[in-house]
Amino acid sequence: MRPPRFPDLRLYLVTDPSFGSDLRRVVVPAVEGGVTCVQVRAKRATVEELTAQVESLRDALAGSGVPLLSNDHVVRAAAGVHGGAGDAHPTVLRAQVGPDAFVGWSVEHLGQLDDEAAVSACSYVAVSPVHDTATKRDTAPPLGLRGVAHVARRVDGRLPVVGIGGLDEDNARSAVAAGLDGIAVVRAIGGQADPGRAARRLRHVVDTALAYRDGGVA
Repeated sequence: MRPPRFPDLRLYLVTDPSFGSDLRRVVVPAVEGGVTCVQVRAKRATVEELTAQVESLRDALAGSGVPLLSNDHVVRAAAGVHGGAGDAHPTVLRAQVGPDAFVGWSVEHLGQLDDEAAVSACSYVAVSPVHDTATKRDTAPPLGLRGVAHVARRVDGRLPVVGIGGLDEDNARSAVAAGLDGIAVVRAIGGQADPGRAARRLRHVVDTALAYRDGGVA
């Protein structure tokens, strides 16, 4: 069976070395708590190390239905790949992974959306960063809620839009109201004592915000 063209981005967990050597300790309870998509990001890892992390999580999440993506590098065990402005062009990533895998792309500057070939190759785009974040220090200036709204208007329903950077339980609702289809987080789940509980709380906030925005109900 072919996978859906678009992943469920409502609650997107991005892993980080701060999670510890065994990512399953955070990721498994987070998925049980409501995470809908997982990206394995390890900027300083070798491709072999990244592959081992993906394979370990793939086995741990088998049967969950939650897609697992690799960051920057194509890993065959993953359901797709996520790239940024300094990585391979989305058309290159699409050619590498094929038509059925997911390809995500970080939008750090609004001008990137002028590249129609790149947008057409993607399964989703990520506004990065939305707010200031302590997780990554080498980010572009925050795009803010106005940037979120601009990206959402430009994409115009062709692709889902997720946001990353400084998003948490306190500001997720306003980010969704501005146009996000979901939020991507690191510390808001992985930095908490109980990742499963943190995921449940975040998922409730996002689901409520989406229902209110799209259907007018609280």
